[in-house]
Amino acid sequence: MSAPTNEQRLARLEAAEAIRDLKARYAALADAKYRPDYTRLADDTMRDVAWEQALCFTEDALWEGGRGFGESLVGRSQLHDWFQRSPWCFAVHYYGSPQLKIDGDRAQGVWRLWQLALREDNRDAVLLAATTHEGYRRETDGAWRCSHMRFAGIHMTSLGQGPMPLVATLAALDARDRRPGAAR
Repeated sequence: MSAPTNEQRLARLEAAEAIRDLKARYAALADAKYRPDYTRLADDTMRDVAWEQALCFTEDALWEGGRGFGESLVGRSQLHDWFQRSPWCFAVHYYGSPQLKIDGDRAQGVWRLWQLALREDNRDAVLLAATTHEGYRRETDGAWRCSHMRFAGIHMTSLGQGPMPLVATLAALDARDRRPGAAR
């Protein structure tokens, strides 16, 4: 097997940088749906921002968010709907430690996620950690888009609740907080 050419190495570096830019755009749009007073944007503006967020994905993208995070969704239209109704009224996403493997016009990635969010249903501040496993595709317009996103190892907790165990879903967080003697 011969060593990659300089052109091949450069193409991989450019692809990796384009995917990092895509992820930064996705996170910024995910956070742009909320006002500084911890309320959602007006419906028409929310639709527009959620559509821009959905455009980070291929038309046939698969989203595997799991229970409470969109379940399994297929396609940009379903993602757009989910991005408009996610459980937050405020969020800040921090993706880091990317592990990217580029293979021509396709790529795989693993990201670590820290997210601070405010639940819309009860205004509870939540700290969430997860890993996302993603597939990417360079489309005919030359843009890289996410073709598959799967959340794994979700851990979350309410902030200010004292020493409590982490849980994997919002429903488990609610059940934990309803325990007799649970601090609130």
